[in-house]
Amino acid sequence: MARTPEEWGALLGSTLAKMQASDPRFMLPAMSPDCCRIITETIAVIAAEARSQGYDDALLGLQQGKMAGRSRLHA
Repeated sequence: MARTPEEWGALLGSTLAKMQASDPRFMLPAMSPDCCRIITETIAVIAAEARSQGYDDALLGLQQGKMAGRSRLHA
């Protein structure tokens, strides 16, 4: 099951908060390379999951469309 945008946001926020707690210099003066890497990797996972969900939804739609077409032919 895919995560919602809110769940992804909470996961990313929690991860960044834990990184901040472990190193007070983490966000000073700007985002560290680790912060940028975590954000980039998280967005890549979100995009891959969304793409996969889109493929699954499209395939399901095609399958349901074929089933509906067959039932009309046999009716």
